[in-house]
Amino acid sequence: MSAPTPSLPVTPETLGYRIPSLPYRIVIAVLRAFLSFVFFVAIPVAALAYVHSRGLAIPVPIAAVTTWGVVLLVLSAARYILKPTAAYGPLSIALDGVFFGYLYYLLLLSPYRFVVPGGSVSLAAGYSLFIEILMIVPAVGILAGILTTIEDVSHPKERLPFDYPA
Repeated sequence: MSAPTPSLPVTPETLGYRIPSLPYRIVIAVLRAFLSFVFFVAIPVAALAYVHSRGLAIPVPIAAVTTWGVVLLVLSAARYILKPTAAYGPLSIALDGVFFGYLYYLLLLSPYRFVVPGGSVSLAAGYSLFIEILMIVPAVGILAGILTTIEDVSHPKERLPFDYPA
């Protein structure tokens, strides 16, 4: 009977990594941005434009949805492309900071007042509590970006075997 062999701890040196090529990361980022644009910008803008064309007040300006959405998509694509570099942490902070700003902008628009055209009936819907709870997501993302930046500065390339395993 042989003695059990001790297992080595999992470290970046024992794992290795394979980073996808830059053109591959660009293609994937563009595809993700295109699909995200359709679902998070084009469809909401079309719905808002339809509601506005019927004479109803819309809760968010169409230009705001388009601008915030495009900025978020550009930052998201840049973060995906630059994930294997030290710029990933700062881009994560910027992306989540913009997302936090967008949610804060939406928070300032609460409550939404729906007024029936040509009538005296109005309905108010407050959604500020929902937005405040949702703001936890980018706040945690900002914290994660700060920690990732600190980790990348103190231990360069240590996260690559976990992000891009061989």
